[in-house]
Amino acid sequence: MNKEFNFEESLKELEKNVELLEKGDLPLDEAIKLFEKGITISKDCSKYLEEAKQKISNLTDIENGES
Repeated sequence: MNKEFNFEESLKELEKNVELLEKGDLPLDEAIKLFEKGITISKDCSKYLEEAKQKISNLTDIENGES
C-alpha cells in the first residue's frame, strides 16, 4: 500500500466490482480478474483500518497517561 492510498475511493471501487460480479454476466476471465482485484483492495482496506485503529489506540493511551 502506498502513501497515495485512498480508503474511500478503494471502497467505492470494491463495491462497483462486487456489483459487476453479482450480475453474473461477465466472461469468466474478466470475473476472475475483478475478483483478484477485489481481494487486493480488501486486503489494502483492512491494513489501512488496522493502522488507523493502532493510531487511535496509541493516541488514547497517551491521553490516558500510558506509554
